[in-house]
Order: sequence, then structure tokens, then C-alpha cells
Amino acid sequence: MEKRINIFEPYTDEREREAVLRVLGSGWFIGGKETEAFENEFKNYIGVKHAVGCSNGTAAILLALEALEIKENDEVIVPSHTAFPTIEPILNIKAKPIFVEVNEETYTLNVEDVKRKINDKTKAVIAVHLYGHPAELDSLKKICDEKNIYLIEDCAQAVGAEYKNRKVGSIGDVGCFSFYPSKNMTVCGDGGMVVTNNEKIKESVAMLKNHGAKTRYEHALLGYNFRISEIASALGREQLKKLDNFNDKRRRIADIYQEHLPKNLILPQEKEYAKHVYHLYVVRCKERNKLKEFLEKNNVKSEIHYPIPGHMQQATPEEFKTKLPKTETIVNEILSLPMHTKLTEEDVKFVCEKIKEFYGKI
Repeated sequence: MEKRINIFEPYTDEREREAVLRVLGSGWFIGGKETEAFENEFKNYIGVKHAVGCSNGTAAILLALEALEIKENDEVIVPSHTAFPTIEPILNIKAKPIFVEVNEETYTLNVEDVKRKINDKTKAVIAVHLYGHPAELDSLKKICDEKNIYLIEDCAQAVGAEYKNRKVGSIGDVGCFSFYPSKNMTVCGDGGMVVTNNEKIKESVAMLKNHGAKTRYEHALLGYNFRISEIASALGREQLKKLDNFNDKRRRIADIYQEHLPKNLILPQEKEYAKHVYHLYVVRCKERNKLKEFLEKNNVKSEIHYPIPGHMQQATPEEFKTKLPKTETIVNEILSLPMHTKLTEEDVKFVCEKIKEFYGKI
């Protein structure tokens, strides 16, 4: 049977299996030593004072918004070109998503469009480090500081990425992470983390994720059941140890793509301020749909992240729908090529050769 090259494949080994057995043997599955250790190890890795584990990345964003006391009718600036789970929590708390364009080179927030859309009702900006490339955090932080609004970093696709030698998640008021199976590190299911240097925000997040409980049976806030499990935390600890090696491998794969892909494609860029961790390797071309179909026929899996921008989603209320020409162009041209740590150099070169073959035929 001919080999199929997948868009992503999580990497686990005996260390993860041992971690699961360790938790099963302990008989303690929620709120124990594994979660405490994972939070401590993760905050040290990111370089912040506090980290709070939670059930998934979407929950992390919702917890951050609530801890920052974003309320109904408050405006939150967010890129339209992102996974819908970035936007969903804004709508869930009945705040107003104000959609902005992205930079066509990095697919992160367009700073000039952010400036145009900030007003007295703006309470927060969500900077999404899309595909693993950091947003322009200095410019965004300056805007937020001047306007006295919060900066939330959506780091779901960028764990380990760096902005001017600082880990993403450590620069805004709050950083939100996801450990879904396709991410650069995973807990082999759903899992998330909220990080911050602010003690009050940390305390609020810790209560909100656990039914608003201040102590057991004492509920100070109306919260949620957004806890992370001990098994997920144990797996996260093992994955965190491997994360830098995982990201180095992704960067080497990206280098091979950069060297061997044809000039027909617009390739990802890495700005001088950034360390890109290539959660996804996203190219652009006018022939996107035909190329995707050709690769599929040749056992190469590709995906479109994301075909429908947030401002055009059916779940987005009409009052927030707008026109974003750059975003609407981008989503018709982007294609994610295989990117994961199990890829071999031969796999990546095979993908490149098939793309060259496609362009030789059209």
C-alpha cells in the first residue's frame, strides 16, 4: 500500500504511557500533584508568575475574558482570520467582536486596522499568533497601554514561539494555550492553560474554572467546570519536556519546504522579531483548490485553515458582519501542507516534487 502523508500526527512514546499509568496507579484524577506540577513547569517555561490548567483552549479564552471582567456589549478586537474558537467565547459572554484584517505576510493582526477600530467601548484586543508566528506585540501593547485596555494573547497555535526572545504568552495581560492533539504539544485530547503575571487575574481564573469556588463548597463566583484532568496534566508534563525538540524539527521541515517548493507559491515568512514554530505550514496560490485535489490523488493530505472567516460565519450575528477584503482574498488562496514531527526529509521532498509536478502540468 502506498504511503499516505498526513497533515498532522501527534508524537508520543513510552514516557507518555508511563505517565498515564502513574496517574492510574495514584487513584487521584482531578486537582492533584500532576496538575500542580504541570502548571509550575509550564509557567517557568513561558517565563510568567502564574499558570492555571483548564479543560481546553476555548475555555482558556473564556476564562481570560471573564477574569478581565469583559461584560455584555463591551467590544473586543479580534482577527477574523482565525479559528472560530477564538471568537466564540466573545459571543458567549455577549460581548461584541470587532473584526479586523490580518497582515498578509504573517497572518497576524493588522496593527493599522486595530488603530482604526479602537474606540471608547473597546475593552480588549486578542492577538492571535496564527500558524505559530507571533503577532506584532510591541505595537499592540503600546496601543493597549495608551488606551488602558487589555491585551490577550491567543497562543493556541504558538506554544514555544518567541517575540524578541520572549515566549509568547508572557507579554500581554493574559496568554491562552491549547493542547489539542494537532498542537505542537498535546495532552492527547483536550486541554488548555491560562498564564499571567497578575495575581488577581490568576485567582479569578482558578476560581472560575472550578465552579467559582474560593474554598470547597464556598462559591464566590458563578463559574464553570473547566478543570484539566490529572492524566492530561501528566501527559502535558512529558510533552513539555520534548517541546523545544518538536519545534526545532518543525523549523527544519519548514527550511526544506522553503528550499524546494516552486516559486509559483507564496511561502510563509518569519519576521526578524519572531521565532516561528510552524504549527501549520501555510502557502498561498490562485490554484489552491486544484492543487489540493491533485495532492489528495497523490496521497498527500492538505487542509484549508480557515475557509470561512469569523465575520462570515453563520453563527456570527448579522450586526457584527462586515467587509474585510484582504481576509476574504486570503481565505480563497491558503493551503496548509503536511507539518508534524514524524515527517521525514524524504516525505517533505516528496510533497515538494508533487507540487512541482502539478505546476508542470497546468
